Amino acid sequence: MNCLEKEIDSALAEQDLAHEKVPENELSKLIMKLTASFFSSETKGLDPFYLRSPQKKHDPDFWKKVDILENFETPLLIVQDNKIHAWKLATSADLKTLFSETTGFPFWIVDKNFKVLIYMNDHDCVHTSDSTQ
Repeated sequence: MNCLEKEIDSALAEQDLAHEKVPENELSKLIMKLTASFFSSETKGLDPFYLRSPQKKHDPDFWKKVDILENFETPLLIVQDNKIHAWKLATSADLKTLFSETTGFPFWIVDKNFKVLIYMNDHDCVHTSDSTQ
């Protein structure tokens, strides 16, 4: 069951947030691009353990600040329940609204240029990886 996907789809619709859901047939290409840019070669999926040179910090309020992140004007949100799901949001303010209307969940966000990937786990630890470093 894809409860998280349904919750996010529902909140996006209820809040009338502009977004584009990444089709299932494009997710594997997206994951391959992310793993090539941000992860060591040992991984085949999104596993924060294999992030290259991540900066880590505890920040329970990180989700409240996503609208002021540099270069995240049109963020791509990635989550995993039974499967991986992704949405491109029109603005980072929409992402903040989405987070305020849903239960807390682990998530990945990447900027439109695929330069920075951020993971927030369910313990409020934020992992940031920069593909240019």
